[in-house]
Amino acid sequence: MTTRRTIQTLLLAALATASPALAQHDPCTDPACSKARHLKHLWHEGLNPDGSPIVLGDHGNNGTREASDATDVLHNNLDIELFTSTDVITGTNTITVKSNVNNLTQFTIRLRSNFTITSLKVDNVNATASAVGSYGRQINLPRVYNAGEVFTVAIAYTGTAVSRGFGSIEFTTLGGQPAVFTLSEAYFAATWWPTKDGDFGASGDNGDKFTMDLAVTAQNTLTTASNGLLQGVDALSGNRSKYRWKTNYQIAPYLVSFGTAKYNTWSKTYNYGTGTMPVNFYVSPGNDNAGNRAAWEKCIPMMETYRTVYGLYPFINEKYGIYEFTFGGGMEHQTMTGQGGFGESLTAHELAHQWWGDMVTCKTWNNIWLNEGFATFSECLWEERKTGSINTAAYKSALNARRPSDMSGTVYVTNVGDMNVIFDYNNSYAKGAWVQHMLRGVMGDTDFFNGLAAYRAAYEGSAATTDNYAAIMSGVEGEDLTYFFQQWVYENGAPKYQYAYQNVAINGQNYLRLYLKQNQVASYGVFNMPVPVRVNHSGGPTNTKVRNNALTEHFLIPIPANATSVNIDPDTWILHEGITTTTYVQGPAKVAQAAPALGSSTPDSAAPSAITLYFSDNVTISGADVSVTRNGSPFPVTLSYNPGTFAATLDNGAPLPAGDYAVTVSDNVKTATGAIKLDGEIADANSPSSLPSGDGLANGNAVWAFTITPTCPADFNNDGFVNGDDYDAFASAFDNAAPDADFNHDGFVNGDDYDLFAEHFDAGC
Repeated sequence: MTTRRTIQTLLLAALATASPALAQHDPCTDPACSKARHLKHLWHEGLNPDGSPIVLGDHGNNGTREASDATDVLHNNLDIELFTSTDVITGTNTITVKSNVNNLTQFTIRLRSNFTITSLKVDNVNATASAVGSYGRQINLPRVYNAGEVFTVAIAYTGTAVSRGFGSIEFTTLGGQPAVFTLSEAYFAATWWPTKDGDFGASGDNGDKFTMDLAVTAQNTLTTASNGLLQGVDALSGNRSKYRWKTNYQIAPYLVSFGTAKYNTWSKTYNYGTGTMPVNFYVSPGNDNAGNRAAWEKCIPMMETYRTVYGLYPFINEKYGIYEFTFGGGMEHQTMTGQGGFGESLTAHELAHQWWGDMVTCKTWNNIWLNEGFATFSECLWEERKTGSINTAAYKSALNARRPSDMSGTVYVTNVGDMNVIFDYNNSYAKGAWVQHMLRGVMGDTDFFNGLAAYRAAYEGSAATTDNYAAIMSGVEGEDLTYFFQQWVYENGAPKYQYAYQNVAINGQNYLRLYLKQNQVASYGVFNMPVPVRVNHSGGPTNTKVRNNALTEHFLIPIPANATSVNIDPDTWILHEGITTTTYVQGPAKVAQAAPALGSSTPDSAAPSAITLYFSDNVTISGADVSVTRNGSPFPVTLSYNPGTFAATLDNGAPLPAGDYAVTVSDNVKTATGAIKLDGEIADANSPSSLPSGDGLANGNAVWAFTITPTCPADFNNDGFVNGDDYDAFASAFDNAAPDADFNHDGFVNGDDYDLFAEHFDAGC
């Protein structure tokens, strides 16, 4: 604790003596800024996060306890008194609990063993509790409770506080005056109040939220800032004051907080159009100046900016506030952020947590990136939008400043027993922010921000996991995004790209042959991403995307003129380890063009006598490699191929008769150089935009369709006359359910087809 206070004293001295310019300096560029950086600094010094020497076995666990979801905490009514001269806390907490199961016989809370429970009652009946480890208190319920029953647990306790974590309960000074601050994240609320909470080192469950009354008594020269709305200040004997705070919003245990110190206070009003909300500030007299006030008050335009992308501030019926504390960085206590500095990015980060971390909380500590990655990304959104218009350059600059330095870790935390891992800046904050940025690039702004709105609607006032978030975003996008979250959240690494290109003209159309290779460390695996490509040419840039999901792929991109240069991911939508050029390597041929066009409908009066297709490269092809059907039956054609133009012609010798055609080109068609099989897959056989064919890899037939429509539909046998022969021919086809009897082309042969044919027959031509 001594070392911790020394660090705090040095930080405060630096703040107090800083010039106005330094006072505005963003502490997030300093090594001990955020929770993560401050923690890592201490860890490397062999110290606990509270500054004390690392001692194993201090945190303990709750032993065998009922399942977390066996009970639902509805409300806490906490009333404590602080004795600043002795670091003692004395208080009571009445917990209102609902049983979610039958035959509930115990209820487990956490309260560190340095506290003595002086009274324990369940529904006003005396009860007993067994201490388990350093924190666990298993309460033996005086009777069995069944699902839906509600009971109260009233606990009176006292003891000398012992701080853990980032400084869970610090009796210290601010501006030379006594001060007490809490920062319970992640596991340490029980170092100052009795609460249901997860065991140290366990994944936890931040989903059991509750409403809260919190009263803090201390000497009357001090002011207490806390969650929710101030209900009143009571003058007590002995020069004491009691500050009574209340929140009616659901809150997780680690977000319950207070700061008690000698403060100067002021308030501003946030006008959100249909109402107003107070914004309150608590600063030490030594740091109360116009520059620092202006710096913190930026949270109000930030709140409005975040409203445009995240929706209205989530605790609009209460307040937002910032209070000064002695820790480095900040802590997003619900409705009342603690900050150790005045930096703009710090204020933006902690405010964003009110949406992502407080309103929607990571359900387990494995998923801390849903808090910290979102808030770090929000810093970049603020830079992008703070002027009232979109400043893409500022957004990119902010992202690049938060680029992770090491790609080897995972965003998802597997070792929740190590606070240093949970709050690793590189993974949970920076890489988490880039996950959000990349997801924005994959989905596009409209779907991305609509997805965040849906995520908020589904989990507001509760907690979520990565899988919950992925499901919401997949639903909005209309595509299963599991692949994205698997590779970027659950797995480690990042891609490293190499590329080369060639220009080629095919049937009067310019194309770019693009060779794209992933060259990252093999253990990272293959990344599946839509990769932005910018092709520069005399007409300006052409921007497109290719789906890259293999180590080596080839793409064919139509362009208006020969490429003069090519940029891969020019706007940095992908977190990568580098992009370099290489030598072009021959890839598989693709079907570049086809006539009649995919999905086209041509009257038989204008029908060509041949089907023509163009490949991207010179190929070897034989008649056995192509087939054509008309109305489901084989249709004879003769193949000819021009190696100079890459054109294959499938000739019938006469205009194509009316019918529904399907063309298949086998992947036995191979490049003349290298004998590489065709990359022929066509996403939609009836869409011209599905050409050029392929998925970037060799192997895959090309199949597409078109229709030749009869000028006179009732001339069913196509002899140029409408007579009984046509009726007989249709009746025969209908009786045999032949494909060409599907007169309305709905995929079925039934009475609707017969009626429609009769209609056309009666009308003649």
